[in-house]
Amino acid sequence: MLVNLPFLLFALLLLWFPRQWMRLGVSIMRRRTKSPSEIRRAEEPWNQRERGDPRVDFRREFGKVRNHVDWLRAGAGSLAVMGGLGIEPCLTLAENAGPLVGRELFVVKLGILLVGLLIQTVRYEKSRFLFFAPIFFLCGLSVGLCGVKGAFFAFAMIWALNPMLGSPQGFLAVYAMLMLGFGLLFLGIKNKLPVVALVYCLLPVLLSLLAHRPLVLFSKKGSRTHGP
Repeated sequence: MLVNLPFLLFALLLLWFPRQWMRLGVSIMRRRTKSPSEIRRAEEPWNQRERGDPRVDFRREFGKVRNHVDWLRAGAGSLAVMGGLGIEPCLTLAENAGPLVGRELFVVKLGILLVGLLIQTVRYEKSRFLFFAPIFFLCGLSVGLCGVKGAFFAFAMIWALNPMLGSPQGFLAVYAMLMLGFGLLFLGIKNKLPVVALVYCLLPVLLSLLAHRPLVLFSKKGSRTHGP
């Protein structure tokens, strides 16, 4: 096994960096005075949501800067680990390596992505576990697992279907199937990586169900069901 150590450390930093640490400058951004047009838009009845509404809102999610940071770092990290777009992966096989070593390397790569996903999904706060839906982080991971085309079409389609979905659990369940479908379409029916993408996308849902805890969205304000 050949290891590009600086590239590997860079990938681990991108994938294993907890989202809640990205708070630098947040207080400054929150002090920005809203313009009159922003205030009027927020007060429109169709832009207001009931308290506790679990639906995934397009405008709210795309308005969170850290969501965009999530998909960028996850995309770059997944490409650094898995390779793609002409990028050589940080872990490669030696020329004389056997099939067993190849399978072990495959498992190591998937383990790196899995640890990153768990870090973004599970959080322990105030003597309890919270489970978050890392939608944009999963979008980034899908670039390395489903290819750029598969990741793009799956992410575009899930937002088109989102108005029919009532919760983050439903969102991720349908998103997982789209990752699988588009991944197999563009990478080939025998490729295993779209199946991995399916499992990873369903993992937050399964963890929340097993723990009997709700799967919630990241929010700019900390609360019982939301976090940064």
